[in-house]
Amino acid sequence: MKAVIIAAGAGSRLDSEEPKTLLPFGDETILANILKNISKGGINEFVIVVGFQAQHIIDYLKKNDYFGFQIEFVKNDEWKRGNGVSVLIARDAVGENPFLLSMSDHIVSSSAIERILRHPRENNLLLVDPRVDQIFDIDDATKVEVNGRYILNIGKEIPKYNAIDCGIFVLDQRFFTVMDEQQRSGKESISAGVTKLIEMRLMEAVFMDENDFWIDIDTPESYQFALKEEKYGNHQT
Repeated sequence: MKAVIIAAGAGSRLDSEEPKTLLPFGDETILANILKNISKGGINEFVIVVGFQAQHIIDYLKKNDYFGFQIEFVKNDEWKRGNGVSVLIARDAVGENPFLLSMSDHIVSSSAIERILRHPRENNLLLVDPRVDQIFDIDDATKVEVNGRYILNIGKEIPKYNAIDCGIFVLDQRFFTVMDEQQRSGKESISAGVTKLIEMRLMEAVFMDENDFWIDIDTPESYQFALKEEKYGNHQT
């Protein structure tokens, strides 16, 4: 299985002149942590979708000998469009097999990565955190309503929820099919494709364990919070 990392966007809310995935985190960068945690979880082949300041990311990884991983770059020249476009562009690089999808600003512990990779894959999967009372910046978080194993609803503004989207998916060709349909109707976000899978009862939740860690770094406040967590040893690889 390959892992697709969506790193095409500008990350404008962090007001960074370079891709936010290259911001320092621990002794390395956000991107290095993501790659290494996914590798520890069981995947060493990566497809990275680049767009904004694409060469910065490519040069950074080349300088570090790709951290020993097999990495293929896919360029999204329309990176200002919805992030679902970046996933569709990676379709040929992924091939026919299921793949792990990660955002480029979500640091997720390797134990959680391993958990979703080991989960039975009858349907598409989303890693979720049931600890809603412990989420930093809950207002900005993507909420999820789960009943049993099935996801019933997802979105930042849904009225009823019992888990939070952690930004890690295991998807198959059915996602590409519905994402292509959604794009043709003007809906270009990953969430639009996921919503269609939910309607078809093809989207299941994998719950984080209490010892798992994750953080979404998309604002200056969340970045500072993540750095603080790492400093005090709360960042688990």
